[in-house]
Amino acid sequence: MKKILMLASEASHFRNFHIPYIKYLQHKGDKVFTASNGSFDMDGVSHFYMPFKKKLISFGNIKVIFKLAGLMRKGKFDIVYTNSTLAGFMGRMAVILSRQRYTKAYHICHGYLFNDDGGKKAKIYLFFEKLVRKRTDLLVVMNNDDLEIAKKYSLGKQISFVNGMGLNTEMFPPVADEKINDMRKSLDADENTLLFLCAAEFSPRKDQYTIIKALSLLKRSDCRVIFAGDGQLLEECRVLAKQLGVDNKTAFLGYFDNMNLLYRSCDCLISAGQFEGLPFNVMEALYCGENIILSDVKGNRDLSFSVESVSGTPGQSPADRLFPHGDFKALSELMEKAEKPLSRNCRLSDKYFLKKVLDENVKLFHMDD
Repeated sequence: MKKILMLASEASHFRNFHIPYIKYLQHKGDKVFTASNGSFDMDGVSHFYMPFKKKLISFGNIKVIFKLAGLMRKGKFDIVYTNSTLAGFMGRMAVILSRQRYTKAYHICHGYLFNDDGGKKAKIYLFFEKLVRKRTDLLVVMNNDDLEIAKKYSLGKQISFVNGMGLNTEMFPPVADEKINDMRKSLDADENTLLFLCAAEFSPRKDQYTIIKALSLLKRSDCRVIFAGDGQLLEECRVLAKQLGVDNKTAFLGYFDNMNLLYRSCDCLISAGQFEGLPFNVMEALYCGENIILSDVKGNRDLSFSVESVSGTPGQSPADRLFPHGDFKALSELMEKAEKPLSRNCRLSDKYFLKKVLDENVKLFHMDD
């Protein structure tokens, strides 16, 4: 039996990505511990609250690093799995400070928050990644841009590529047409209305501003943009939509608990983010048969080109689904030309399905050792 510690900055990370992996470890007899901000309840799992602060360089996070190091010295874990940028750096720094030389440190990168462009932001993030690279026994990335970065700067002793953490397709069963029609009516859409969907937290990184600005340039009148999610910029986006005169063409749903129905009721997902790992919202929309319009950033690019090999829309190349990040004029042009899906068949390659990814990932993560 091994003792495993999983770290993430927020407990929602475990709920969204790791439950199948925790169950796998438990089934083979390993003892799993988790640590994050917030609470996480799962049978057989011991959870530790860690008050991660969003700002990487802060006194509060320095205290958390030492707290984690103490936990690791006491727990004598065989493996520490870290996730995301913040908890990834802090967790691996804690492994160093704990001086537990037999503890393996495996980091799962869900998307670096920088591009390798030589800019100030990239230099700062790379500085921190380089500080812990010699104590990173395994580094896992999930898009081609991050793979190049990881290899170029040797950010781990072993570097592996995965097709994400796996989409649980059982969460997205078919929905009756009657329910879809009722959902569309509740969104003030008839059968001819083109419904765009943005499903993301309202934050600078997800950049809903660009979508609202693009909507204000549209000449077509047969469409609406549905925003699902909450976050710090939700109210600011409401105000912007009103200022630009498109509040009658938008709907802000806040947190929405039936995303399967919403995906299947809308026609085209828009993802305008600045950085992505391998975005679940895009995979989910594709699985539910939606068209997509994506910012031309890492993660988004991988999925856009994957769709073409599965069931590309006639006359639409992968590049025709992409626009430069922040370019609301280019996004508006794509929205102007957007159409309803020809069918509601799945457009996502099964290489991203949990039932296929899980078996591959547990080997790459050394969970089957």
